[in-house]
Amino acid sequence: MLHRATRATVSRLALVTTFLTPMAAMAQTPGPAPADPATTPTSTASAQADAPAVDDAIVITGSRIAAAGYTAPTPVTVVGEEIIQRDARATIGDTIRELPAVGASSSPNNTSGAGNIVAGVTGLDTVNLRNLGVTRTLVLFDGQRVVQSNVTGQIDIGTIPTALVQRIDVVTAGASAAWGSDAVSGVVNLVLNKQFDGVRGSIEAGDTSEFDRFNYRAQLAIGKGFNDDRGRIIVAGNFFDAPSNVFANQRSWNRYTQLVNNPAYTASNNEPRLIHADNVNLSGATTGGLIVGGCRAAITATGACPAGGSASPGALLNQQFTGANGQLAAFPITNVSGQVAANAETLQASLNNLAIRYRTTSVFGLLSYDFADWLKVSVQGNYGTTFSRNNSVPFIRIGAQAPLIRVDNPYLPDAVGSQMVASGLTGINVGTTNINNATADTLSYDNFVTNSVGVPVATTDRTLKRGVISLDGDLGSGWSYNAYFQRGEVTVFQQTESNAIVGNFNKAVDAVRNSAGQIVCRVNADANAANDDPACAPLNILGTGVASQAAIRYINVAPGQNFQRQVLAQNVGAVSLQGTLPFGLPAGNIALAVGAEARSEKGTITNDPGAQARLYSVANFPSFAGRYNVKEAFAEVDVPLIKDSFIDALNFNGAIRVTDYSTSGSVTTWKLGGTADINEAIRIRGTVSRDIRAPNLNELFSTGLSTLSSAISPGTGTNVSIFTFASGNADLQPEVARTYSAGVVLRPASRFNISVDYYNINLSGAIVSVGSNEVLSRCNAGETIFCSQLVFAGPIGSNGQPLLSQINTFPENIASLKTSGIDYQADYTMPLFAGSLQMRLLGNYILQLRQEQLGNTYVLDGAIGPDNPGGTGFPKARATFSATYNQDGLSATAQTRFIGAARLVSNWTAKDVDNNRVPPIAYVDLRGSYQINDTIQVFATVDNLLNQAPPNVAASPTQGQTSYYFTPISGIIYDALGRQYRGGVRVKF
Repeated sequence: MLHRATRATVSRLALVTTFLTPMAAMAQTPGPAPADPATTPTSTASAQADAPAVDDAIVITGSRIAAAGYTAPTPVTVVGEEIIQRDARATIGDTIRELPAVGASSSPNNTSGAGNIVAGVTGLDTVNLRNLGVTRTLVLFDGQRVVQSNVTGQIDIGTIPTALVQRIDVVTAGASAAWGSDAVSGVVNLVLNKQFDGVRGSIEAGDTSEFDRFNYRAQLAIGKGFNDDRGRIIVAGNFFDAPSNVFANQRSWNRYTQLVNNPAYTASNNEPRLIHADNVNLSGATTGGLIVGGCRAAITATGACPAGGSASPGALLNQQFTGANGQLAAFPITNVSGQVAANAETLQASLNNLAIRYRTTSVFGLLSYDFADWLKVSVQGNYGTTFSRNNSVPFIRIGAQAPLIRVDNPYLPDAVGSQMVASGLTGINVGTTNINNATADTLSYDNFVTNSVGVPVATTDRTLKRGVISLDGDLGSGWSYNAYFQRGEVTVFQQTESNAIVGNFNKAVDAVRNSAGQIVCRVNADANAANDDPACAPLNILGTGVASQAAIRYINVAPGQNFQRQVLAQNVGAVSLQGTLPFGLPAGNIALAVGAEARSEKGTITNDPGAQARLYSVANFPSFAGRYNVKEAFAEVDVPLIKDSFIDALNFNGAIRVTDYSTSGSVTTWKLGGTADINEAIRIRGTVSRDIRAPNLNELFSTGLSTLSSAISPGTGTNVSIFTFASGNADLQPEVARTYSAGVVLRPASRFNISVDYYNINLSGAIVSVGSNEVLSRCNAGETIFCSQLVFAGPIGSNGQPLLSQINTFPENIASLKTSGIDYQADYTMPLFAGSLQMRLLGNYILQLRQEQLGNTYVLDGAIGPDNPGGTGFPKARATFSATYNQDGLSATAQTRFIGAARLVSNWTAKDVDNNRVPPIAYVDLRGSYQINDTIQVFATVDNLLNQAPPNVAASPTQGQTSYYFTPISGIIYDALGRQYRGGVRVKF
């Protein structure tokens, strides 16, 4: 019998191989095999104390082994369908980010990226496990890779169809040996219900207690079997829309509290160097224009004050132009601290988004047919789109870039012109935010586009198209196979409106009367016909509401002029074989999984000519193209060592994967692990693994992204606006991590589970770019290797040499990251009255989060301020406790989300700042649902019931002018919107 079964298995395997070989050849690099049905019912707890053993041979996300009764040693947190529906979050990404193991992750519903216009990141819905970065978390859709959502390698969950998601598996340990690159901090796998039968749908809506973030969602899924359920067709769709954004001035807690210099501080007294103050913003610019300097020499042909010609404007200094007539008024700032001060104008900081305009649509279709037990074929297609809109930092002209308004400028009030003549001034420098005609009461994207010079507004459209052909089946004798080919493509199209063309601004702001008495641009009135620009319309920046529409249209890009198109394509072919060998130890036979994968990644970016020529204030994106291929093979074994002896069971698990990149060569990853069931109440588990993250397309192939910032030009002390030019590095190697995990699962009672797991991740060769500020400071400190990254091509400075104009940066394998911590959870269910009470505690405590780079060690655990060396970290403690009561068709949940205390900067003391502490916070949430009948369920939720304001997370003056555009909170960690309501109806037939 055994020989006949073996021959049957071999013959079927040979037949299947003829199907699989062409499929694998169609892709040029490997991707992971799909996950099978759920390891737990859809009503599982949001976090399971252990990835449970199963009675059928299925694959769980923590492993590639498919064997009855198998339990992986890797911790897996499961968010079941019941929890997804109970929480009723606006997006499924918001549900995942509620898990304590998930760190700072961007979302359309938080402030991350809300003020940035960079390469297609706006509106991304991402997950960042362990705070090691989004690109070090592998996101799978039903066990299969998904094409990246932009060239930086991030995956947008918003474009993935979620209407059929029956559970979310979150692997909180390294998993590269099982799933490949990027699984350094773990894996997030959205598992589908591919056996769905019937019709179900939902309609829901939500808003804040301020009624300024209305949003709604509709979902529908239809599944039907045919031919005695050998075939099945499923169609599902999801639509979500949040048509309104939320600006920073729409919350009363926002007092624009930042850090300023303490005038009482000395090195020898007990006063702190920095103190908190309200209404902190720019000291050198206002909406109507602020006089910050003057010139007494003849102005050059290029419109500049010559070297040595700068002079104080006397009584005009720090006077601001106000109103429609440009009347002068005092600028009553205090605590002047370089570019910022207290009691300043905060309009430009009001423009920051707490949540952006966002819409997403996704459609999923599946057709499957079981021709035989050994041949099951399925074809699926995904289509998803997201639309987002946001604005960025205004085109601030400050310091050395403050426009020089000549004495003959006709927009100058007569009284000011007379004072200039009396003082011998040929011009005055006017700092401006260029918000122009917009006011705090009229903030909107459309208003910025029509009434401001250089308040950039970006519209980003992202489209995912994905098709998959899969084969799987049972080969007999406990063996099965799976194979698939996937083609995925993402297109990102970003258009930026009201983006200032810098050269046009410089011409328009220099106004004069021509011989006919008309106000014109000076280039059209001087004696040099070669510099004429017939399109130039003069701009008045002296006052509020005074910029003409003609000038705004001339300076800003025309509709459709400033754009970027990204096209990313991924091919994946994969084949795997899994089963149980006919031999092993007395404790049981050996389970084995083997496979091979091939994957290709390709990306192109096309930008408009103006962006490539760096004509704009922002969005000077590069055009480039790049691709790489990957070939992989893996094997995993599970060996039962002991069974029903002095302990119940002891299993060894091992996996290895060999990966070959066309860009960097071969690399090997592996995992060793084991589980020990001491008895029915105690299980011990542990793993050690070698994991990798390969460089993404942007890190490898970018030809250079230009962003506008400010710096101090060496040798002069002059504050200048510069371009930071960030390019790629084709010599990058994969990052390599060594990961350890060890834990215990306790079941002291039949309805009581506890688990505690320790993790330790050491990542070497981390890919980072030395920031422009550090490049500059290291050059100034005498490290000449960094001086080669500085470009001096600006105006002539006080030293007679050109000022700094550009700093070049690029990624290198020069850093290391270390994190360790403890995950814990407890679940208890008890009967209560006529129903049941389920209580759940889920938490994470970060013991260490460090980055080492160029000889420096940066402490990130518990330090979340923008001044923290090495970047912002995350609070050390985070936990969620919930209690759910179920009786008949009624379900009611009370939940508390806790975030522990933190610091602004890891090494600040009482001498550095008046208050370095960020207090802990707890949010109370309520959820409820009622099953009216078998068909209809109604539900409602309240998040942040007590309307808790986010704690202040202030920046210091050293952060520069753009930091004071952003709201002084950490919206990526805390709730910035306040109390939110949600309710809806679900139906099922």
